[in-house]
Amino acid sequence: MAGQKSLKQRCLRWVKRGVLSGIVGLVALALVGAIWQAFATAADRRNFPPPGWLVDVGGHRLHIQCAGVGRLTVVLETGALSMSALWGWVRPLAARHTRVCSYDRAGLGWSEPGSEPRDAIHISRELHTLLNNAGETPPYVLVGHSYGGLLVRMYADQHPEDVAGLLLLDSSHPDQVVRIEKVLGKPAFLENLQESMFASLSILARLGILRFMLRHTGSAGRFDDLPPRAAAEFKAFFADASHQSAAEAEMRVWKETAGQVRATRPLGDLPLVVISAEGTKPPSREQQVRHELHRELAALSSRGSHRILAGTTHASLVENRGHAAQVAEAIRELVDAASTQGKKK
Repeated sequence: MAGQKSLKQRCLRWVKRGVLSGIVGLVALALVGAIWQAFATAADRRNFPPPGWLVDVGGHRLHIQCAGVGRLTVVLETGALSMSALWGWVRPLAARHTRVCSYDRAGLGWSEPGSEPRDAIHISRELHTLLNNAGETPPYVLVGHSYGGLLVRMYADQHPEDVAGLLLLDSSHPDQVVRIEKVLGKPAFLENLQESMFASLSILARLGILRFMLRHTGSAGRFDDLPPRAAAEFKAFFADASHQSAAEAEMRVWKETAGQVRATRPLGDLPLVVISAEGTKPPSREQQVRHELHRELAALSSRGSHRILAGTTHASLVENRGHAAQVAEAIRELVDAASTQGKKK
């Protein structure tokens, strides 16, 4: 009995030592990862300086980049977790026909962090200040991809006199979670996962794990469809802890943003184009719901139209050169329509 007890005690000590060694090892790895992350982030900031300029919006500065000439200025609004580099194809193609500006929301890309909450009302106010302080002159044609579609709708509601047209590019809809869950008969996996997923990405970025994954597991392979410089910029900032924290702050108030946009007014006769990605063939039930929601968005204006771009996905609309060219052409057509309507008024 005494021998058995002694053996149990030794085993227990070995287990405790093993657990303690594991904890110490994990802490050491986390510390090394955090140090590597800090040095790598500093190097990225040196290697990828802002291609545009930083404009004060009251306590912090936002990055904006503009090109082209035209009577109307197009303003590009990215989706969640994104930045202005994602417009690497669309911006120069659209700038052949009109003036185009892309920017980074507070904390994303080259922009400095801003105050919270990062909801639609707060973000659209900052964009209005940014455009004014940057010397850009309305009216604007607003283009919102994914989550950015919610934000440009809010801007159009807050500043209708400044908006000449709206393009919603595979846009989010404030009711998409409820509608998708109703059709599927179960929780919408990605929509319900997004808040915890964004929080996890923020932690992984701080520890250097996200950067390691991007470099060694091919996780960022799809970004290679962008122009080389834009792809490199996007990968660098996607691994940036401050970028991930800003994206998390936006998703933390997703429900508030959805409620704010749900309360906006119809768009009257504002020129409006809603573009959907085709997605899978045949379309899944979830994709069918998204297309239905997009048709509802088009009905917000008496001059609204909806189209589905064949062969496209949610990401390829901006990341694939050929698909981005179709988006740029849709922007040109919308600018022409908005200009014509402006002359009539």
